[in-house]
Amino acid sequence: VATLALVSWTVWGSGCCFDQAVADKRQAGGNVGGVPVCFYSTEAQQDLYFFGHGHNYKLALKEFTMVSGKIPLPPRFAFGVYYSRYWAYSDIEEMEIVNQYHDHHLPLDVLVTDMDWHITYYNGSRDQAGEQMGWTGFTWDKHLFPDATSFLRWCKARGLKNTLNLHPASGIQPWEERYKEMAEAMGIDPASQKYVPFDPTNKTFVTNWNTIVLGEREQEGIDFWWLDWQQGEDWIKVAGMNPTFLLNYIFFTNPNHWQHDGADHRGMLLHRWGGLGNHRYQVGFSGDVVPLWQSLDFQVYFTLTASNVGYGFWSHDLGGHITPSPPELYTRWIQWGAFSPIFRTHCTKNANNYRRIWLYPFSYYSVMRRFMSMRSSLVPYLYTMARQAHDTGVSMVRPMYYDSPAADEAYSYTTQYMFGDYLLVSPITAPMHPTYNTTRKTVWLPPVGNFVSWHSGEVFDTPLALTRNYTLAEMPVFALVGSVLPLRTRDDVSVGSTQNQVSTMKLLVFSAGGAATSGSGVVYEDDGVTNSYQRDGGGFTHFNYSAPLNSNEISLTVSATDGTFTGRLEQRSYEVEFRGVWPPLTASVDGKPLEPIMYDTPCNVASGCYAYDGSRLAVHVYVPAVATDTQHIVEVRLQDNLPSPIMQTNYAGQLRRLIAAKQLLDNQWGIHTVHQQDYYSLLNAGETGMRITYKPLSTRVELENFPNLLQQARQEVAALKVSSDLKSVVLELLQA
Repeated sequence: VATLALVSWTVWGSGCCFDQAVADKRQAGGNVGGVPVCFYSTEAQQDLYFFGHGHNYKLALKEFTMVSGKIPLPPRFAFGVYYSRYWAYSDIEEMEIVNQYHDHHLPLDVLVTDMDWHITYYNGSRDQAGEQMGWTGFTWDKHLFPDATSFLRWCKARGLKNTLNLHPASGIQPWEERYKEMAEAMGIDPASQKYVPFDPTNKTFVTNWNTIVLGEREQEGIDFWWLDWQQGEDWIKVAGMNPTFLLNYIFFTNPNHWQHDGADHRGMLLHRWGGLGNHRYQVGFSGDVVPLWQSLDFQVYFTLTASNVGYGFWSHDLGGHITPSPPELYTRWIQWGAFSPIFRTHCTKNANNYRRIWLYPFSYYSVMRRFMSMRSSLVPYLYTMARQAHDTGVSMVRPMYYDSPAADEAYSYTTQYMFGDYLLVSPITAPMHPTYNTTRKTVWLPPVGNFVSWHSGEVFDTPLALTRNYTLAEMPVFALVGSVLPLRTRDDVSVGSTQNQVSTMKLLVFSAGGAATSGSGVVYEDDGVTNSYQRDGGGFTHFNYSAPLNSNEISLTVSATDGTFTGRLEQRSYEVEFRGVWPPLTASVDGKPLEPIMYDTPCNVASGCYAYDGSRLAVHVYVPAVATDTQHIVEVRLQDNLPSPIMQTNYAGQLRRLIAAKQLLDNQWGIHTVHQQDYYSLLNAGETGMRITYKPLSTRVELENFPNLLQQARQEVAALKVSSDLKSVVLELLQA
């Protein structure tokens, strides 16, 4: 039975996040050693609530948001890819960066411009507010952006959103473009050249600031603000006032921005944490981080536990901030970012400090590129889970104890989490072993259903503490068997694509060799930008997977999309991937037979087709455009029955490792040349996937022979005359 106790007493004093010892030391002029004060005020007033739900943490969170406000649904673009760097970029340079993303076929959705967008002074002088001159600014630096409106129009033509950095503490200084208007509005004679003090507690100041100063930037094309340095913690004297919280509220609810000209746009900002209740103002910016493995490890723990107070949309400086990020560390950070609430790279101003992944060596770049593309493809799933957070109070990044509260392991495995309803993620937060080039990690798979490895296809019964060695290209990501994930297709991952409706949706079905006889999934859609979602302005489409026991028939039912919203597609095509099944004999949509093709070759999109990927053991069904207001059924008849243990092994993961091993040996040519005839079994094993793709009828024979080829490959490598270091790495790749 859920119990909500409203405790009607008031606590006066430092506030739950305020360190009195640090505050006393600061007031006395002492060195606080860089320890921040989580400020509420010297007379913070708090109402205390007690939620008594036992182990039903999800219900506690729902009732918490019923009392403190629902978690808002951010705009869809918020779940795409951000580019940010503290650098004095010009419009020319930012355009070139966008074009580089396009040339590398990388996704990009939000362009973040740090503080040098405005007039700055780096001469050490102080302004009238006593702050560093030019740290605060609201006027474009015309040397860098001579025509900001045209630049922002260029960005919008490419589907990008724009945000600017703000440090508002110095108010409106005399050199600002709108100083005269702002001074007059606040009763200051502009001829006096006295600055307009920053006072977020003054409604007149805030209204004028929003309309006269910030409103002009917004009308030019700024979509939201990055509220970097709030200030006021030491000099705002209003009892009980938390200036960070106040500013987050002001920016998120500013009617002059979000409801300008009759619009009804959702609030959005990047901001610092202002205390409990800040889940109402998304998304978070966690601040400057030193690029260390310990920092990465803590970010994972920090993010999943923030869900305990509804603060589920943290964004971090992926790669760290303060110094250059080493390639291996940055690669792991990008992997974590792909499966985190917000994907935002950033770093401080330093000529050797950058976050463009194509500037890293290819072996790292290729991995980061794959995960960045994966991130963009996940947006339909992420957006659905974000909608669920609004409805239930349960964020998309969930500690293990939400679903397994009685298990001790749920509390001890602190850097793994459920990523929405269907995925379990355990980021790698430690460096690779110098001899084997792998990182050993144990992941706890809870007893909420069986899991399948996204990377390898191996199926696991639960509960299980699973220990594996992971290469740089691998990350522990598991899906519940039978789950159906809505994704963007790989052809739909590009600059500015996130804000668009998905005309061809990929449905990834984790069939897992028939380990589950049924499964499901769902996708939520709306216009992506307005508050209509709060008034039923959205729609859900449900997916139901069926694989009857000891049968060679599988199917996926796609429901009619319920609800209406602006931009809803009347028709949509699908790419359905049944992963971990036998090759198809036939495939049909709504009873209409489809034509077979070889995988990764052109398909007649008007009539549809199907193919088999021998590397993933996956059937791909390409469904032609169908009406979204009716139900559709995709049916496949396989060459053999499910379940099948041979379809539940780590074959797909071993295949990738064989290809990596071949590349390592090939790259010895001309250095310490190794001849290919000395590792023919390795080559043959690595080609198993392609042989199956070419001739799907050979699948059973190929899979039964695969372990023998793998064992022969190990023996060949053990006999090679290569360095012991290389041999150790290659043999590690060939481990079962």
